[in-house]
Amino acid sequence: MSETPTAPMPASLAAHEPSLHTVEMVCDRLAELGVAVGPDTARELVRAVLAAEAPRVDARLREALDTALETIRTAAQAAMGVLKTTSPAAARPRPRPTPVPPPEPRRPAARRPDPAPPPPAPEPAPPPRREPPRPRDDFDDGERRPVFRRPRR
Repeated sequence: MSETPTAPMPASLAAHEPSLHTVEMVCDRLAELGVAVGPDTARELVRAVLAAEAPRVDARLREALDTALETIRTAAQAAMGVLKTTSPAAARPRPRPTPVPPPEPRRPAARRPDPAPPPPAPEPAPPPRREPPRPRDDFDDGERRPVFRRPRR
């Protein structure tokens, strides 16, 4: 590999140390390609890649943050505009309540006649009559037939 001068790493990435998982991943991927490297070499490789890519990543991150901040600023300005156009409830002049005139003196009410007595209660209904037992006729042999009733639902 040729040594190329790398751009200075931003302060946020200068102190960054690749994780053990990242170092193992680089070792495994290079082993799949037939290049056996140790963890120290893989760590140095990750540091070099971060140093090379940090300015580009940093620029994209700053652009995304600027866009988010601009969106927040626009929303805040719109909200302030809405708040300025509506007058607050406390600043509105409240209408004075109209004075209530004192009540007029009451005249004694004319005496009302006593209410009519309630109608008499109806007499209770007589109990239902039972039919007298049926006399036996010639067709009755003295045997009673069973009566089948449908079950109630």
